[in-house]
Amino acid sequence: MAIADRKRRERQARMQLILNAGARVFARYGYHRASMDLIAEEAELGKATLYYYYKNKDDLLLGILTEGIKDFFHHLELSLQTNKDPIEQLKLTIRESMLFFERHPDYFKLYMYLNVHPAFRKKIYRLMHPLLTQKIGMIKQIFQEGQAQGRIKDIPTEHLQAIFGSLVMGMGIFSTGKMTHEQLEERARYLEQVFFTGIVKE
Repeated sequence: MAIADRKRRERQARMQLILNAGARVFARYGYHRASMDLIAEEAELGKATLYYYYKNKDDLLLGILTEGIKDFFHHLELSLQTNKDPIEQLKLTIRESMLFFERHPDYFKLYMYLNVHPAFRKKIYRLMHPLLTQKIGMIKQIFQEGQAQGRIKDIPTEHLQAIFGSLVMGMGIFSTGKMTHEQLEERARYLEQVFFTGIVKE
């Protein structure tokens, strides 16, 4: 059993090494110029090893995006357990998003590559849709709970969820790897202020 566990950990570590190397290469060269050769070189692995785990660069990019979603929602779920108040949970979502962008500064750059690859975009949306639907449902439930408590305005939750998600994703898209932790913190505070109180002076 110990040998099986060690092999599983080694496999996971190897896959994470490849995913990290792939993310750096895609961010550095863009989707079209990135290649399995460049990723193998970045990971310091033989190309045959990459093909053992991922059949092509589309499969690898899908792996990067999927693992990113899982990583974000894993940390978010742990964070939400610390506070059951719906308003505070939305603030925690903003906070965890900021920390995710800090851990993965190139993630949304990779996500945007889908817009220049129509065929792959359809494929990845189809494959990721069940996971996204399940995870994003968590956010919808927070809005529903806030409305049930009379603390959130009676706006259709699908609109609230979409607007909130767009603001949070925008923080990632327009945040660069050069931003410091303090700068990201500041942007997260302003996002919270804009969403909860607006920008118009009374």
